[in-house]
Amino acid sequence: MNRRWLPPLIAAPLIVGVSVLGVALPASAHGTGSRTDLPLPAWQMAWAAAFSVIVSFVALGTFWDKPRLAAAAAGRRLVSLASSPAKALEVVCKVIGVALFGVVIFAAWWGKAGPATNIAPTAFLIWFWVGLQLVSVLVGDVWSAFNPFTTIADTAASLTARLRRTPLSSVTDDSDGTGGWVAVGLIAAYLWYELAYHSTDSPRSVAVFLTAYSVVMLGGAAVFGRGWARSADGFAVLFRKISLIAPLYRDQARDLRLRTPLSGLTTLRGGVYTVAFILTVLGSTTFDGFTRSSIWLDLAGDLTGWEATLVSTLGLGVIIAFVALLYTLAVKVMAVVTSDSTRELAIEFAPTLVPIVVAYAAAHYFSALLLDGQLLINLLSDPFGHGWDLFGTRDYAINWTLVSPSEIAWVQAVAIAVGHVLAVAAAHDRAIDRYPRETALRSQYPMLLVMVAYTVIGLLLLLGT
Repeated sequence: MNRRWLPPLIAAPLIVGVSVLGVALPASAHGTGSRTDLPLPAWQMAWAAAFSVIVSFVALGTFWDKPRLAAAAAGRRLVSLASSPAKALEVVCKVIGVALFGVVIFAAWWGKAGPATNIAPTAFLIWFWVGLQLVSVLVGDVWSAFNPFTTIADTAASLTARLRRTPLSSVTDDSDGTGGWVAVGLIAAYLWYELAYHSTDSPRSVAVFLTAYSVVMLGGAAVFGRGWARSADGFAVLFRKISLIAPLYRDQARDLRLRTPLSGLTTLRGGVYTVAFILTVLGSTTFDGFTRSSIWLDLAGDLTGWEATLVSTLGLGVIIAFVALLYTLAVKVMAVVTSDSTRELAIEFAPTLVPIVVAYAAAHYFSALLLDGQLLINLLSDPFGHGWDLFGTRDYAINWTLVSPSEIAWVQAVAIAVGHVLAVAAAHDRAIDRYPRETALRSQYPMLLVMVAYTVIGLLLLLGT
């Protein structure tokens, strides 16, 4: 791995830390409050984060004068995963994945109806959705080892091939984008369910969603082949994209490799559906922040039931469209500067938004994972609400003081700032790889403005203004 280019990438988070510290330190002495009444003034944190992004852009333009990420994407080999012990571990992971999915779907349909006594909502909405995003960015695509849909699809394909005495078909890439667009639709369906539907934490609604999702995944695999379970699975696609930031990955030769964080994004290719996927996830998290704002509370705070669902659905669609509009405008200006097509540039630079997706996930859901997620400790002993105490943890008392409001605020602010700085770095590297240095820098001015806008809007919404 080439180490000569590491200083600029290391310097970027350092700039963020110094900037945020310098601007926000006086604010940390202000009064604390609940987890939704954070102690840092929104305008100070937004100013500090935006300043960090701008300073990082200047530093990158000065010191990062040639493409570096693509050359580092291959990394170096650590260990082979083709050995017998590794294959045995892979089988164990697949069995665990199917078993855990079975427990969650059974609990969702037939366990007690309350979310506090049923493992399904906590396991699915917190530990699966939030936990796996954070795990993926740290250690790679873990979900692929446990994904029950690929396990079931692969097993069914293998059994069918044996019965018909035909070769097992290989898993091919989704070249026409059909599976990619289905993944967009499925992740959008989940985001609607999580953020707009009025009864998300109901075990029975979890059951309906997971059952419908499973029918699409396994039915599609039966019709279109087992590759469908990889290309059309919205969750798997998301975790796979996020994992490209991680320092660990498994290559086609089944070797575990170590590479520079962020460099894997240079391998992400796709079509317009990739752009739509990333912007949908990014916009949904922005909407989640908007629902905490005083504007939204005045507009929809008193609505319940399907009225709340309808208004939230409209709001979710509008915010996603707004986020997409900002990106589209930036790309159109880039197209004027570079004389490339807007479509080509939109596809080329969409992967550079993935660090922001991760940053928003960490900022918005960090406290939920650490605090609300503790309920899983109780539910592991009594997953169906039948009064069991399998592991002696049913009466575990949740520690609501595990992290303070001030600590949560710092994690949120720094996560958003660092995520945007890394996105600027990834975009700069792609531009410097594609164009002469001067053109590359000029082409990134509109993208910088969008990054600053995302930063400011994200923090102002997150801090409930």
